[in-house]
Amino acid sequence: MNENYGRSFLEVNTARLKANVKCIGGIAAPGVKLLAAVKANAYGHGMVPFARACLDAGVGYLGVSSVCEGVTLREAGINAPVLVMGAVFHVEHTDLISNNLVSAVFCLNSAKDLSESAKKMDKVAKVHIKVDSGMGRIGFKCDDNAVCDILRIAKLPNIEIEGIFSHFAASESNADYTKEQFERFMWVVDRLSKRGLEIPIRHICNSGGTLLYPEYHLDMVRCGMLIYGSAPCSTREGAAELAEKYGILPTLSLKSRVSHVKTIYKGDSVGYSRNFIASADMEIATVPLGYGDGISRALSNKGKVLINGRVCPVVGNVCMDQFMVDATAAGACVGDEVVLIGTQGENSISAVEMAAWYGTINYELLTGLSARLVRYYG
Repeated sequence: MNENYGRSFLEVNTARLKANVKCIGGIAAPGVKLLAAVKANAYGHGMVPFARACLDAGVGYLGVSSVCEGVTLREAGINAPVLVMGAVFHVEHTDLISNNLVSAVFCLNSAKDLSESAKKMDKVAKVHIKVDSGMGRIGFKCDDNAVCDILRIAKLPNIEIEGIFSHFAASESNADYTKEQFERFMWVVDRLSKRGLEIPIRHICNSGGTLLYPEYHLDMVRCGMLIYGSAPCSTREGAAELAEKYGILPTLSLKSRVSHVKTIYKGDSVGYSRNFIASADMEIATVPLGYGDGISRALSNKGKVLINGRVCPVVGNVCMDQFMVDATAAGACVGDEVVLIGTQGENSISAVEMAAWYGTINYELLTGLSARLVRYYG
């Protein structure tokens, strides 16, 4: 428990991060680069400090979603290669190019526009070609027209094609479709090669692909949730498998402190809308966290926390800044540590488990953790 923060905070274990990166290095095929996805505030972990920790651990490439995120890294003094994996618009070209960010490109016209911007700035814009092999999101289709467009991009002035990539839609759950996607992607890569365009960095594997398909690793793998030590899928078994088989452990704990304890009696209500009525006398502990911190109202009357090593159920509706738990079995006192994600005594709660109470996945839970939560790195 970090004693420096009085309310609610995140603890990020950088030693575990470094160990996770080392484990991924052992999983990856020899010579394969590792891109750490630090978009969305590093999945709630804090983008700048987590990116620095990744680089210290030996990661060679960073991935963000937007130019704004990339500029934030540059302004923090981070000079490693940064790939903007989402769309880049014309108004962002100056920031993109002047900050030496690498852009995903998935349209000939946008590539032409970027070329013109780079030419006016007397700079070379590095790009990675995005191919839609079956995700149905962004990217060139896997057909001859796409091959022709990519070859045209390669001839544009002030454009350097550094990489080509795609993204698996179901690498954790559908091996047949994953194989189909890989083959579609490689069809494009091979056609380009036969037309004389060799692209240095080919990448398609996300965290699930990195774990399950070493034969698809190519030149680089892109890991997000795996680096953060949570399962790249929405099953509790996946999280346990990570720790048991690979030694990969969660890097984040979400903690608070009990702010108030009171006795309520049978028939008393707790929280907004009175949707919890006590069936017996009980001790209620208030926790200074709420949906303003990213703790969903979906936890109302079904989430759980740990206090003094005991599992305490959430009662009543989660408020903006506070929620209440039945702490009868915990003997709670003001100031006691409350764990929402992490370990206390012999019990633990994972991000996957907490997300299941939300009715969502760990990705949404972690990226939704509010900026007002203090992040502590140690």
